[in-house]
Amino acid sequence: MFAIARESWPTSHPQPRVRLQPIVAASIGLFALYPLALMLFFGNTNYRRPADVAIVFGARAYKNGRLSDALEDRIRTACALYRDGLVQRIAVSGEPGDGAVTEAAAMRNYAINHGIRAEDIAVDDGAVNTKATVQNTIPMLRQWHAQRVLVVSHFYHLPRIKLAFQRAGIRVFTVPAPQGRLLGQIPFNMAREIAAFWKYYFTAGLSD
Repeated sequence: MFAIARESWPTSHPQPRVRLQPIVAASIGLFALYPLALMLFFGNTNYRRPADVAIVFGARAYKNGRLSDALEDRIRTACALYRDGLVQRIAVSGEPGDGAVTEAAAMRNYAINHGIRAEDIAVDDGAVNTKATVQNTIPMLRQWHAQRVLVVSHFYHLPRIKLAFQRAGIRVFTVPAPQGRLLGQIPFNMAREIAAFWKYYFTAGLSD
């Protein structure tokens, strides 16, 4: 009887199975939540104040030189900072547009047409991405001995811009550009920024 009982008793207790799917899903959710929270709270906070210069990040310019709604939002915001006496200069930065007029040139034309003095506008036509804008404008800041810098873009873009300048050792204050018209690509841009933020955070290099 003792032998029968010994044979029927399990030699070891079964170990509970660990389900990895919920853990992976929770990890992905947390990674998405942090940059998303930065966009919604930090990105939407306006840190405008007196500064030496406002740097405007590019967006699409069309073949005829017309600004996309996003690009117009950004340069319009910078012009308001200048007219309100908060900045002495505006630095416009972007890449080649769809035609002969670059993003930066399109912003410069808009600014001049809205009362900004041409000599107070610096142009960077070689910024193919966020990292390039940061790299290209730092020499300008040093040349101007700029102590306080504002950066202008849309709310979803500003956390990555802040991080990029921090990595370069430059302190900046962010100013979100209000939307003149509701931009339909905002959800896509926010999703893209989540991946771009972490890519920059871990590699200190961006492809976009």
